[in-house]
Amino acid sequence: MRRWCLLILIYLYSLTCAGQNTIGLPQIINYSKSDFKAGTQTWDIRQDSRGMMYFANNEGMLTYDGSHWNVYPLPNKTIVRALAMDSNDRVYAGGQDEIGYFERAANGVLTYTSLKKLLPKSQNRFADIWRIELYGESVFFQASDRLMEYRNNSIKVYPTTSEWMYLRKAGNKLYAQDKANGLLQLERHEWLPLNIKQPLNNVLISGIMEMGQDSLLIATQTDGLFLVGPDGHLQKQDSRLPAGVNLSVCTRINANELVAATTAEGCLVMDFAGRIVQKISRTEGLQNNNVLSVFLDRDNNLWAGLNNGIGFIAYNAAIKYINPSKTNEVSGYSARIHKGQLYLATSDGAYYVPLSGSGDLSFSKGDFVRMPGSQHEVWRFDEVNGHLLMGQHIGCFEVADHVSRPLAYGPGTWLFKPMTAVYPAAEVLAGTYAGVRMLGYEHGRFTDRGMVQGLQESVRFLEIDNNNVIWASHPYRGVYQLQLSADRKTLTAHLFTDSAGLPSALNNFVFKVKNRVVFGTAKGVYEFDAAMGRFVPSAFLQPVFGTMDIRYLNEDAAGNLWFCSGKKIGVVDFHRSSGGKPFTITYIPELDGKILLGFENIYPYNKENIFIGSEKGMIHLNYEKYTGNQQQVRIMMGQVRALGKSDSLIFGGYFNRTATGYVQEEQEVPALPKSYNSFHFEYSSPAYGLQNNIEYSYQLEGYDGRWSAWSSRPEKDYTNLPDGKYVFKVKARDNLGHESAELRYQFSVKPAWYKTVWAYLLYSLLLAGVLYLLYRWQERNLAAQQRKFDEEQARLKYIHQLELEKNEKEIIELQNEKLANEIRFKNNALADASLHLVEKGDALVKVKDILASVYKKNDNNPEIRNALLLLNDVEKNNANWEQFASHFDEINNNFLKKLKDRYPVLTNTDLKLCAYLQLKLSSKEIAQLMAISVRGVEIKRYRLRKKLNLPTEQQMTDFFHTI
Repeated sequence: MRRWCLLILIYLYSLTCAGQNTIGLPQIINYSKSDFKAGTQTWDIRQDSRGMMYFANNEGMLTYDGSHWNVYPLPNKTIVRALAMDSNDRVYAGGQDEIGYFERAANGVLTYTSLKKLLPKSQNRFADIWRIELYGESVFFQASDRLMEYRNNSIKVYPTTSEWMYLRKAGNKLYAQDKANGLLQLERHEWLPLNIKQPLNNVLISGIMEMGQDSLLIATQTDGLFLVGPDGHLQKQDSRLPAGVNLSVCTRINANELVAATTAEGCLVMDFAGRIVQKISRTEGLQNNNVLSVFLDRDNNLWAGLNNGIGFIAYNAAIKYINPSKTNEVSGYSARIHKGQLYLATSDGAYYVPLSGSGDLSFSKGDFVRMPGSQHEVWRFDEVNGHLLMGQHIGCFEVADHVSRPLAYGPGTWLFKPMTAVYPAAEVLAGTYAGVRMLGYEHGRFTDRGMVQGLQESVRFLEIDNNNVIWASHPYRGVYQLQLSADRKTLTAHLFTDSAGLPSALNNFVFKVKNRVVFGTAKGVYEFDAAMGRFVPSAFLQPVFGTMDIRYLNEDAAGNLWFCSGKKIGVVDFHRSSGGKPFTITYIPELDGKILLGFENIYPYNKENIFIGSEKGMIHLNYEKYTGNQQQVRIMMGQVRALGKSDSLIFGGYFNRTATGYVQEEQEVPALPKSYNSFHFEYSSPAYGLQNNIEYSYQLEGYDGRWSAWSSRPEKDYTNLPDGKYVFKVKARDNLGHESAELRYQFSVKPAWYKTVWAYLLYSLLLAGVLYLLYRWQERNLAAQQRKFDEEQARLKYIHQLELEKNEKEIIELQNEKLANEIRFKNNALADASLHLVEKGDALVKVKDILASVYKKNDNNPEIRNALLLLNDVEKNNANWEQFASHFDEINNNFLKKLKDRYPVLTNTDLKLCAYLQLKLSSKEIAQLMAISVRGVEIKRYRLRKKLNLPTEQQMTDFFHTI
């Protein structure tokens, strides 16, 4: 009886295990109709050699390069049900009443070619194409009423008397299911029944996989899995699938597993015995549970074509997500592995799950159990002295056998720190909401020794240095240096802030790494210099982090440092060097923004199991797999559009495939008119699920002087490019430093019409015409100028003649003037002579007077009388005053006349004096002419000034100039 009970329990346990998922679930990215802007249903999925994804959709064929979606409808706008990809990346497509293929055409545009025209008119109408298989040099299209073989540009039709239900290539053989005749195999262009002892004509096959060389694994939609042995024996696998499950499509994903698309259970990953390894459904994050197609891409990640949308499942990723509660979304604060159990501290209490196996523990299967009595928030699990301690909102607890035992109720507990590194530690400090609690340990048990008095602040960060100095940090206060009293009941606290060298009193966090207590700040990592009594940048960590904002630090067993900076997570790997430094900093961009800010926690159990606190449960990182992923970074050029008055697609994204790679053919280098001088480039890396890890750099050769800075933006625009030849180059890199080869796209912008050869020829002709017209104009101009010159010469000759006549007149006038001057000169000379005669007359008068006196004295001497007579004759010959005055006025512009008219009181003597003064004669000369003394001349001058009313300061000669 016991044996039967044990067997029943084992059976029930196996059933339970069969329905359990692994604790770590892969990342799922859902694409809705609003993302790819096409129909709701996706029927088939393929991938080409570059990594581009293709989807058979209700509205045509979709392509996706990781960043951009494109839709290619069939000519009759029908649903695309099936796709197939050959070795040359030709995509065969089948829809309702349509078969054909998409391939690269001119300018890299994907173009559809219909094969329906190869069918005779009597057979060119058919229903949906459900599957397409490549077999040898043939392509087979499966419709319900026929199979069509396309080969050598012709189509052979295989009709059926019932219904073709399935078509599949397995290994190097092609199988088809006929509703009436069961499973058939193509041999020498004929469909022959497969050697199976039990017919499969009453089941719906959903997958055929080769098992070795002689066996087949057949999956059915509703009847489970069957194994066909070499002898044709059909054996049903004991798969224990959920009741009512419908495996619509099944495909192999590795050597031991297959994945099934179901109509109501999502995706089921199973082993070949039919046992469920992983279930991925709406509960795990898929958009809906009705899966129409599944596909394993070249990076071993799953794609699911859904009844409404498309799902990407990072099945092979190094990052998994752990959600301990199936009914509640909880935040994960801390994780700890203890005695083969994984414990999680969450916002909804504590959870645990048994771990199985080794290596990547995220593949352990089981369901989390919520620990009884942990209905409050649980902040932390710490292993101390081989015991598991739990910090909870209502106090501190010890966990044993999945049961929590209270050590102390009271303020919530953040963490536990043993006072010594010696095992076992007799004293343990617990940081709480309101200070520090002391726990004792003896005889294998923890006891509460009560709160340590002296500090009432929340102590969430606590470390003990090698000198037994306790350090606590408060994000909004600063850093406390704590010293316990000898009786361990009180402590003294000294608060350090920015005045002690910290960048700020805010956001300081204490950690212990490399056996040293360090402090993460907003501007790097600091240490306390006891000699200076100040905080200084850490000598060994400052070269690593610089002034980076450090909010969390934790050292793993290998000596690597895990850190949080802002919303980013990274690790400093001291076993890998890069950039000339003895370490490598690797960021995990997939986790950006997913950690719990303010409650950062990283538990590096080993290199394959890193547990990270998250807003939604816990994140599991297989660091060894993450860094060991040598996946080549690839880059694909998407569409290139020229922008002008209207958008023009000049490149469709498909380069010519050569032995050295994908290149642009010389004849496909576009030369665009000047009106299209703005361009939009699309590019992407087919790193599906890792787009946050990818950055791009580009350069437009002929325009950009250097490569651009790395950016996550998968497109670039250029506007108003000048005419010339250009090469657009782009490359990609991931967060591990792997860089792709550069991709090149050449094009040119033609010069404007006024810069073309024909325009320059026209310019030459116009220039020649203008030069000829200028020559003719110059000839006419010279002739006109010659006429004008002749006329001007005649005019100048005439003017010259007039000038000659004028000169002659001027000469005559000059001659006349000369004669006048000569006359004037003679008159002046005459006046001078007259003056001399006056002088002589005066002298003769004097002589006469003398002789008369002598004559009287000499008794009328006749000789003297004769002399007197002679002198009388001479005196008669002298000119009188009137004659002198007339000549003087002629010479001096009627000076005497004007003076007499203005001053009638002047006598002739006065006028004489004025005339002599005008002639600038000296007083002595005037005295001689007037036969008076010099004194008499001065008196006459004085009297003359009175008559002329001249002021004393005015010179008489100046006055005469005014007359």
